[in-house]
Amino acid sequence: MKPFSFAFLLGCLALGAPAGASAQAAVGDGLRGDYYDGLNFEHLIATRRDALLDFYWNGEKPISGVPAESFTVRWTGWLVPPVTGHYVLHLSIDDGARLWLDGKQLLDEWRGQPLGYYDVPLDLQAGRPYRLRLDYCQYGLEATARLFWERPKKTEPLRTASWRNLWGMTDKVPTFASRSQEVIPTRYLFSRPPALPKLAVDLNPVLVVGGRPALLAAPAPAASRPLPAERRVAARAKPPVIRPAARPTRRPKARPATRPADDMVKQLLNGQAITVRALYFEQGQVLLLPAVRASLDTLARVLARYPALRLEVQGHTDNQGDPVLNQQLSMRRAEAVCQYLNTRGIAPTRLSPLGLGGTQPVADNNLPAERPRNRRVVLRPLP
Repeated sequence: MKPFSFAFLLGCLALGAPAGASAQAAVGDGLRGDYYDGLNFEHLIATRRDALLDFYWNGEKPISGVPAESFTVRWTGWLVPPVTGHYVLHLSIDDGARLWLDGKQLLDEWRGQPLGYYDVPLDLQAGRPYRLRLDYCQYGLEATARLFWERPKKTEPLRTASWRNLWGMTDKVPTFASRSQEVIPTRYLFSRPPALPKLAVDLNPVLVVGGRPALLAAPAPAASRPLPAERRVAARAKPPVIRPAARPTRRPKARPATRPADDMVKQLLNGQAITVRALYFEQGQVLLLPAVRASLDTLARVLARYPALRLEVQGHTDNQGDPVLNQQLSMRRAEAVCQYLNTRGIAPTRLSPLGLGGTQPVADNNLPAERPRNRRVVLRPLP
């Protein structure tokens, strides 16, 4: 029997190491916070990065330029759980809040109210980025906005010997469960899409031959065969004269200097919000008309060409009917646009729906012929 090889042992240990052992998990930097003056995101005052969602403003301004009352805040980013399991999100809110995770609304308490507590149970996967959005409104007096979570239960063996484990003589050791609330740490919150670890690809694969490494080379080209006698004669013959083809008498139509999609891209890349003319809805409806679908197909092709472009999809209505219902209707319209773009290959993390109701008209609602212009969708690029 040959002696045991130490090199063989090292090779086995290398093969047995997990593939992601050397990769380090990304560390978060917090969430993006947009601070507005007004109860419905009327005027954007400032933007900053908030490391934690743990705020208590006792009659104080949340940020310079924003009043102490009648303001709104929108926090957006990504949540990356550390372990897989059942979580519980806890919100401590005074006054109103709405919460979304991966485009799904989990909480809708948009109203003036005293300090309230809300629990949202859900199952999350470790390492997966979840698109997070929390809207907050403050009417008056005190203001509180805090986001906690409870991580999955953690079980550990009882280390103390007792009669339950026969004083440590049996492997069947009982366990205990622990669960505690904490403000979501900064390292799990990201203001930008977290970078996933890249897989190393060997561009020069090696093949071991006879105990020595050898680079895999491309197969050598086959040797050329001698031409038959009749083909050699044809090869020595004078090549035929090729006359240029006659030019077509009809010239192709000149292409336009710019296309609508190009203009759309320039405006969005320059940070300008645009209103796509075809993105309009019938009164009280959220169904996408054929012209709307064709326009969204063009938008999907534009977004596919620029994968770093992210959009806030704003839904608007006219002023007919109840304002609360109009706001809900505009949100449903914005979500319908986002869902259609998702079916065209655009990731949900690149789109953020927002319903503004009839708060931002662009036409006179007193004229029935002008109201349809207010039932629109606006695209605003996000940083």
